[in-house]
Amino acid sequence: MINDQDYKIADKEISSLSLNHKEGEKIKDESIVEIFAQSKKIIKKYFKNKIFLTTNQIPRGGKKYLNCERAFDIFGNYDVMPEYCFSCYKVQIDPKNVIDLIKLHFLFDVMYFENENLRKCFIDLRNDEKNYKGIIYCTTLEEANKINDKVGKYLKTRIDEDIKSHVKRGCREFAEKYPEFKNLEKNVMEYKKEWKKIESEFDANNKKIYKYGERKLINGLNLKDVLIFENWIDFAKKEGDESYKILTKDYD
Repeated sequence: MINDQDYKIADKEISSLSLNHKEGEKIKDESIVEIFAQSKKIIKKYFKNKIFLTTNQIPRGGKKYLNCERAFDIFGNYDVMPEYCFSCYKVQIDPKNVIDLIKLHFLFDVMYFENENLRKCFIDLRNDEKNYKGIIYCTTLEEANKINDKVGKYLKTRIDEDIKSHVKRGCREFAEKYPEFKNLEKNVMEYKKEWKKIESEFDANNKKIYKYGERKLINGLNLKDVLIFENWIDFAKKEGDESYKILTKDYD
């Protein structure tokens, strides 16, 4: 069982670490290796047994909850999307390896977004899309295109010019049912008025409680981040991404 006090102290010490990186320059592998090594030493100091988390997502930003869980519950029951899903656009970034994913996390942590857009780094575990990903959530196509241009420049100067990003609409599951939902410029699918009644009936009969309102904004490295880094590294080992060896050579 994890001692809460030890967790808080370790978390505070890790949060005091800083990435050895100069503004405007590429984030070096050595900087990632060093901050990961320092974090691991702190964890070993306070925990004799291995501690872990089951999640592989690290979010940043986001003033309010997106309520995606409700959206998928409605879709799963009625094959319709809530109205707010039609204002969901995403900028997707595709890191090439686990080190680039960690670099993207640090980039997301310091990038300024006018609307404090929710963004996250994670591993997509779906069999046909199993890969490293970064997502930035937007509310209009114009905003998504603007952020995509900005992110593209950051990726080129801070990580690797070969990392690609693109704009998409909503979730893939919706576009599989309604192919026109993924259209961005022509024949764009709009919300069906008759779906409003379905949404209202769902809310009236559903007793599940969803997260609404303000999100707590997080910045800076923390213990949870490092534990999720380890999950990413485990994934890299299983998938043959040998870049993980750079991070684990002193700890295997």
